[in-house]
Amino acid sequence: MVRTLIFDYDGTIHNTKHLYGEAFRKAYAYLVEHKLAPEKVYTDDETSIYLGMTKHEMWETFRPDLSQETKDFCGNIIGKAMDEYVLEGRAILYDHALQTLRELKARGYHLLILSNCRISYMDAHRKAFSLDEVFDDYYVAEAYDFIPKEDIFLRIREKYPGEYVIIGDRDKDIRTALVHGLRSVGCTYGFAAPGELDAAEIRIGDITELTSIF
Repeated sequence: MVRTLIFDYDGTIHNTKHLYGEAFRKAYAYLVEHKLAPEKVYTDDETSIYLGMTKHEMWETFRPDLSQETKDFCGNIIGKAMDEYVLEGRAILYDHALQTLRELKARGYHLLILSNCRISYMDAHRKAFSLDEVFDDYYVAEAYDFIPKEDIFLRIREKYPGEYVIIGDRDKDIRTALVHGLRSVGCTYGFAAPGELDAAEIRIGDITELTSIF
C-alpha cells in the first residue's frame, strides 16, 4: 500500500516562472555589464527551461564557457534574488495546492519534498507558506551536494519504508521513479518540454486531480 507521496516543488507545487525569470535577468544584466554576454531580454518562458535543474546543470546548459567563478557569482545573484522575492511575499503556489496537500495529509499519507533547490530557498518557502503543516520532511539537493534525485531517494527509503509515488513536472522526477521501480505522476501543468513526461505512469493537468488518485 502506498503511504508516502514524494513531491517535486518548483513546477509541481510552486509556480516558479515569474520569480525565476526576474532573478535570471538580474544575473544576465551582470554578464552584459561586464561584457560577458550580448544584450538580450530573456522572457519567463525562455528561462523556465532551466527550472528543475541544479545550479551546476543550469550553467553548464546555458553558458558552459563561463569561468566557474563567474558561474558561482551569477548563481548567487539568482539564488539571493529568489530568496528575497519569496520573503517579500511574491511567490505563488498553484491554485488549490495547499488545500490539496492538506487533504492528502488528512488521509494519512506521508508527504515529502524532493527538490533540486537550495536549503535557504526551501526554508524561505517553508516560512512563507507554513509548509511544515503538511510536509513531514524535506530532501533538498544542496544538503546532498547536488547529487541526482535518484540517489537522494536512497535516504528517503532508509527513513520511510513502504511503497512510494513520485510526483513531479520534469524528467528527473520520472527517472527517479523508473530507476527504483516506483509509481509516478507527471504534472503537465509545470515546465516539462513536450514528451518529457511520456514515461510517467499517470499524467495530470491540475494538482487537485491528486485527490481523485489517492
